[in-house]
Amino acid sequence: MPPARVAAALAACALFTAGCSASAAEPSATPSTSQAAPHCHQPHQASLPHSWGSLSESDSGAYCLPLGKRIDVFLTAPGRSLQRSARWSTIRSSDPKVVAPTNTGVFTAPLGVTPGLFLGKAPGTAVLTSSTPSGKPWTVTIVVH
Repeated sequence: MPPARVAAALAACALFTAGCSASAAEPSATPSTSQAAPHCHQPHQASLPHSWGSLSESDSGAYCLPLGKRIDVFLTAPGRSLQRSARWSTIRSSDPKVVAPTNTGVFTAPLGVTPGLFLGKAPGTAVLTSSTPSGKPWTVTIVVH
């Protein structure tokens, strides 16, 4: 695990002593209308309790997420900058009916880290995206099964 991810995970976990619980949200009854799902890989080991896996700014491609499970995303500012102007934008899902943003109820991200917690709500595919102010993009595909 990259040092930035370890630091982010440790700082986040220290802030989570209460309030870490899996979301009680029910999966959507409407499946995604996307084409055939791409081949997906297992994400890195989860950084937070109750999560299926974890991603960072160094990840790309397609990742598998079981229905009803959560995936953590921690994007660290380029050059480990703590300046707000260097941070990644809010991480967005292309299809919140398939992969929806969620939270633990208590969460403060470490300085310089843009967090995102996402729940697999329905079988299908969604793309998570973010970018830096300089325009550097980050994109991964999440395949919910």
